[in-house]
Amino acid sequence: MAFMSTAAARTRTRVATADHEDEEEIRHAKKSQHSHSSSCTTSPLDAVPEIKSCSRYPARRRVQAPAPLVVSDRTLREAATLAYIIRAARHDKNDTNTDKNNTHKLLVSSERPHVRLRADALRPLAVPLSRDGPERKISGPVMDASVELLRRRLLQAAGNEQGTILRNGRRVLLLGVEEQDWLQYLGSSSLRPSPTTPPDHQNMTSTARHYLEHDVVFFLVNHEEHFFVAALDVGKGEYRVLDAGNYAARGDDDARAYYDRALARIRDGVARCMEAAGRPAPCQDGGWGMVRVEEGLPEQTDESSCGLFALKWMELWDGEKLERGFDMDEVHALRASLAEELVFSEMNEMRGVKEEIEWMMM
Repeated sequence: MAFMSTAAARTRTRVATADHEDEEEIRHAKKSQHSHSSSCTTSPLDAVPEIKSCSRYPARRRVQAPAPLVVSDRTLREAATLAYIIRAARHDKNDTNTDKNNTHKLLVSSERPHVRLRADALRPLAVPLSRDGPERKISGPVMDASVELLRRRLLQAAGNEQGTILRNGRRVLLLGVEEQDWLQYLGSSSLRPSPTTPPDHQNMTSTARHYLEHDVVFFLVNHEEHFFVAALDVGKGEYRVLDAGNYAARGDDDARAYYDRALARIRDGVARCMEAAGRPAPCQDGGWGMVRVEEGLPEQTDESSCGLFALKWMELWDGEKLERGFDMDEVHALRASLAEELVFSEMNEMRGVKEEIEWMMM
């Protein structure tokens, strides 16, 4: 690098004076990553020089770090991104030297689509499995941004960046939590298509037409702090619930009641949109509300990865089956790759954040 930016210099200084709590958290992350990969004997975090040199002691007292691992640039950047998120989100009330506003540091920002992700929102991606629980659960805004990244990646892979995602010959539409909020508003209100509510009627009609341009519509559903996917087969008017196998098989009565509650207002909202567009229900016995729970899907073995499973359903479900299987190791690895992708995507306009992470890798 021909010059060092002021932001990068500040990052190097902060890294060199990182507090003990950060070192402990990073060590936990290393152990967690090590336990998730049977093919690696050392964590990729060890390959980030600035992470290895975190200490309160002067530089002259440090023991020289071992040679970095031979890892890909992507793996190295993933590790550096996780370390950066950990530090940016630190919040120690007992340390008067800690910046109390660090948890509000903006890491991902975009105008179109509108995305604002701060350090505390991304921190669950960096929390190790040893601390499995609520602090590892991903929030709705992070999920929505991740769905947008998935959509862009699938279109780019198909060489069709401005078009429609095609999967097994079907036109696919991926929607996030924001769409759930809109449909639940419609499903819980007394609105009906009429001249007295022209704005809502127009939006409902537009929503229905958008759905009808596709064969399968993926709804990301967040109910009772659990994410799953409902894939609407537009031609059949049938929702196919995609959820981790052990969640979907909790018992026929319990599972059915849970999904009925979770989808009630969403189904009603979709039905009202279709009614506004003049689209008749495809089935007399179920209309736009038939629900079918898919069985035999991969199982979730932790308490915090339901959102990541939902992203995998959206990525791999072709309308009838998964294009390929996956396991928990792949889901755990998705945390690091998703953090890196969110920060370094073209969608993210926070160039300073990218430069600071890249400086950590030098």
